[in-house]
Amino acid sequence: MAHDPVHAAVPPSAPAPEDALAGASRYDYWSGVVADLAVVAVLTSAAFLGAVWLDLSERINGWEVRNEAWQVDELPVTLLVLFSCLMWFSWRRTRQAQREVRERILADEQVVALLLSNRDLARQLILAQENERRALARELHDEIGQNCTAIRADATYILHARPGDGAGVTASAERIAATSERLYALVKQMLRRLRPMTLDSLGLVPALHELCEHWEEQTGVGCGFFPFAVPDRLDDPTCIAVFRLVQEGLTNVGRHADASQVRVELRGDANGRLLLSIEDDGRGMPAGGDLPAGFGLTGMRERVAGLQGQLRIGAGAGHGVRIEAELPALGAAA
Repeated sequence: MAHDPVHAAVPPSAPAPEDALAGASRYDYWSGVVADLAVVAVLTSAAFLGAVWLDLSERINGWEVRNEAWQVDELPVTLLVLFSCLMWFSWRRTRQAQREVRERILADEQVVALLLSNRDLARQLILAQENERRALARELHDEIGQNCTAIRADATYILHARPGDGAGVTASAERIAATSERLYALVKQMLRRLRPMTLDSLGLVPALHELCEHWEEQTGVGCGFFPFAVPDRLDDPTCIAVFRLVQEGLTNVGRHADASQVRVELRGDANGRLLLSIEDDGRGMPAGGDLPAGFGLTGMRERVAGLQGQLRIGAGAGHGVRIEAELPALGAAA
């Protein structure tokens, strides 16, 4: 019977590569310990034999007696204390170095985790972008294409209508008008999905008012927006970040909270910061106390971190979920 060359090369009893590496590391460690102890033993023995051969203790005692006026006989105690202090100093520096190494390892692990999180976020962003493009393409093909075909058919009928067919022409014109209204509403909805027009024309506060009203109409959940001392003009990155945070927060409430009321507050403080809070009265935090790290919350954290802000998620006063974002107002727009 022919043998599989891959499985034949490694017998079943062969250790895994990780176990082999761990065994080699342990062997290197203990071999180093034995070598260092051997060096200590050799040097200690050589020092003892050298002291015996030179009668070192007797010579030192004679030298101390001859120099008693200088109190040199106190040097052994002083040197012993100095040696002990140096040992303590070395131990302290070793502990400090070990602590710094542990902190550096922890920081490296956090950097790796952040890189993996950012990579996953980038992948999800690309997927969301492609899904949005697919949805827009489908609406362009189905809705706009169908309505344009209807308009063209009615326009063709009007062009080739017989004289005296006023009723048919009027009906075709009415259908063209109704189809145009549907097209306008569809285009307006698509533009709102791409970028809110109110944000550019009227500013952040009216755009958030419109967003909350539109979301309330869609979901049937009450949504109140309360601005307090918000600067009239803010830079574009801050406006976009706040708008998208509210948009994503309301989306999460509509999907998961089972709430009856949402309160959105935007407040400017004396230090030039923007304080945003989104609180619902829904089912609240999960049993573990942490919301699942989905794409929406990850995107919210990345938006806030990109503006050097802070995002906090916790239980609300009404036992729902409260999302708080603290953003530096990156300067009022000129």
